[in-house]
Amino acid sequence: MILVTGATGKTGGEVTRQLLAQGTPVRVFARDPSKLGDEFDAAELVTGDFSDRSTVEAAVSGVTKAVMILSNGEDQLDLEKQFTDCAAAAGVKHLIYLSSMESVPGTTNAITSMHVAAEDHIRASGMGWTMIRPTFFMQNLLGSARTIKADNTISLPVGTGKIAATDMRDAASVMAAVLTSNGAHVNQSYDLTGPSLMTMDEVAATFSAVLGREIRYVEQPLKEFGDYLRQFLPTWRVDAVCEEFEAIAKGSVDHTTDTVKQILGREPISVEQFIRDHLAVFQS
Repeated sequence: MILVTGATGKTGGEVTRQLLAQGTPVRVFARDPSKLGDEFDAAELVTGDFSDRSTVEAAVSGVTKAVMILSNGEDQLDLEKQFTDCAAAAGVKHLIYLSSMESVPGTTNAITSMHVAAEDHIRASGMGWTMIRPTFFMQNLLGSARTIKADNTISLPVGTGKIAATDMRDAASVMAAVLTSNGAHVNQSYDLTGPSLMTMDEVAATFSAVLGREIRYVEQPLKEFGDYLRQFLPTWRVDAVCEEFEAIAKGSVDHTTDTVKQILGREPISVEQFIRDHLAVFQS
């Protein structure tokens, strides 16, 4: 039995869909099962919360492999450590953890430093592990749909920094491949990127080519970006996100990997394909 957490989110949901499509037995751990669509009916369900140890213990009971995906929160590291400890105590053999490529030792960012500490805790747990470490998700571009439709612009605070954005679907496919393998991916850390490095000007040019009208990148002041985020997110998280964007602008993720191709046997999804797959979102 494979346990997937975060199944009501984009990445965990996609992992679950792919596993069920392959006929793989799946258990999902969800706080609000009403957010699970009919497509998840074939999955076994445990209702609970990461903060409730008893429900975590119920979720990992009888499981051989588990996927740990948590949304960012101030108590994220404590919850991830607790889940890891419960999984190890229950005899889980292989834990797959969604981290990020930016999470490197020495980071001072609030979010990435928690990922680093969680990875260390998992490695010390005695379980087999696989770290899945995508970079900037292409799905973040969906947040620019409003300005793309309104005035043909993309506005983000990344300057001329280059990004090899990862499509969330590729990250999910890699996790599904790891989960259904015979152990070849145990104790491996996988950095996942898209196929090519692009500035936001180049991303805008790709939008222009696909949509058939000129889309421009307009650099957004970091403070303005942060002030916008503060309407929805707590200050600590806004500060962490702004730090990440500032680092991207300075070239922190200016490289690609061939990991997706090595594991899946195909090229990763490109920005052009991503736009084509979401045309209805970006068209006027």
